[in-house]
Amino acid sequence: MSWNVVYHKNVEGDLKSVGPLAAKRILRAIDRKLTREPLKFGAPLSGSLSFFRKLRVGDYRIVYQVVDAKVIVYVLAVGPRRDKEIYTIAGKRTE
Repeated sequence: MSWNVVYHKNVEGDLKSVGPLAAKRILRAIDRKLTREPLKFGAPLSGSLSFFRKLRVGDYRIVYQVVDAKVIVYVLAVGPRRDKEIYTIAGKRTE
């Protein structure tokens, strides 16, 4: 089964901020992992973001949500792993 990926409107800016090589690698990971088995590759978050998952791609993190009923992976944010603000950004993008 193939999952549809939907991007938050600000993810394009996130990808531009990480640079073209990293963005290409991140998009490849989304295509190869999240469109096929999003629950297998990512790890669940905790606390107020427990409905979301994270996927590590090198030094970057993808925060996403899996909507089983609609077979959709909703990518909320992409950013450096060292910057814990990625989780705050993802949380704000759900509001």
